[in-house]
Amino acid sequence: MRENNCFLWRSCGRKAGTQTGTGIEKSKAVVCHVIVFCVLLLLLWGMLIVSSLIPNESLRENMEKSALTYREKDAFSFENGRKWNGISDNYADTILLNISWNMGNGNPLFSSLDTWYYDGEELGESVGLYLSVTEEGVQPNVDYSRYWHGSAVFIRLLHLVTDVEGIKLIGLLAALLPALLTLGILAKYGHVDLAAAFLLSMGAVQIWNIRLSLEYQPAFIICFLLCPFYLWAERKRESLLTYLSVAGGVTIAFFDFLTTETVTIVFPLILVTAVRAAEGRLGSLKRNVRSFVLCGFGWIGAYAGTFTVKWAAVSLATGNNKFLAALSSAEERFGGSLQATGTDNPVLRIPMAVAANLTVLFGGEERVEPVRIIMGILFIFLIMGSVLYLFYQKESNKDGIKLLLMQGMVVFLRYMVLNNHSYMHEFFTYRALISPVMAGLAGGILSVKSCPRFSALNVSEWRKK
Repeated sequence: MRENNCFLWRSCGRKAGTQTGTGIEKSKAVVCHVIVFCVLLLLLWGMLIVSSLIPNESLRENMEKSALTYREKDAFSFENGRKWNGISDNYADTILLNISWNMGNGNPLFSSLDTWYYDGEELGESVGLYLSVTEEGVQPNVDYSRYWHGSAVFIRLLHLVTDVEGIKLIGLLAALLPALLTLGILAKYGHVDLAAAFLLSMGAVQIWNIRLSLEYQPAFIICFLLCPFYLWAERKRESLLTYLSVAGGVTIAFFDFLTTETVTIVFPLILVTAVRAAEGRLGSLKRNVRSFVLCGFGWIGAYAGTFTVKWAAVSLATGNNKFLAALSSAEERFGGSLQATGTDNPVLRIPMAVAANLTVLFGGEERVEPVRIIMGILFIFLIMGSVLYLFYQKESNKDGIKLLLMQGMVVFLRYMVLNNHSYMHEFFTYRALISPVMAGLAGGILSVKSCPRFSALNVSEWRKK
């Protein structure tokens, strides 16, 4: 009896020790993720402060050229006939340049937080930018401190050597170069088909049109910069994926103003899923959903935390509660009536938001074109259906296909949740559809491709690579 009791005591002790060890490891992991969040955010904020130290006089000549660029342009100008995928958001760009200019006034610590611009009053934002740069004594009159406006780091720095047109070109190259690197990595590991899907996805959302506006670029620069790191991390160690997700959440919240933020988490994870499934080492659906959810929580926590830090910091710096204004703006992004329809009915508002983005994807010239959407979807089903009919493999990785579809659906969920914003700004939010397009193409590739068996031999082979 005593021996049995001793055995039970030792067994319970081992189980308790295991649980305690697991708890400590989880706590350490949480702390490490928080450290990554804090260090990265402080680094980015430090860059913003340093850029604010650049004297405005050093930027004035090129800033004047930039301001003159918008002199004859509408707030939202069509650059490709009447297609909505070719709209240039000059309104957002003039505000961003205005904010960037005003960051050079006053204490850099405070000006990097309490961000304002001069709206030109009845003359408009483009004139407001020109007067801010050329006229002494023009004071900013609109508070826009709910965002970090991290792009000002590079706008101020690059205005030392070029104007806004040069910066747009540099931004386009900054997005395309890491994308090319990712294509090379996929090809190196024998996934030329996935590399082709990557290229088709970029073409589907007219990636070249991010040159039209400064505000279109940060999300894709960050996304494509993260892709090679995700492909490296998924082979190195699973836990690194959540750290990258935290880094992505911080960075996109710092640089972006709510354009296509989901691409920084969904697109890299789609690549990871597709590569693992193609190599026969994806594992169970349950395990991968858990990993996907953890990465999502890491990204969301970092994204929300970055905004919270901004609102708290600017509230302390100014003595005014900035949370109320920020949350009021956020509420409008979620709800509000659709100006084109005048409806507050969510039953209509939610599908209209999705329909508007699909319309732009298919080259629409109106805000919503139901016939164009139907024809576009039918064309896709016809092509995909024909390919699957001819080449479908019963041994395809069904769990991988299911996971890809789940990941792609996140973008549509975003459109439905932030329905007012997604509807009104469809001309740039539609580019987030690069993720479901990539998911669909990767799923098609997996459907016509026999999946290698998951075995110790497979694992050793890809580790050697």
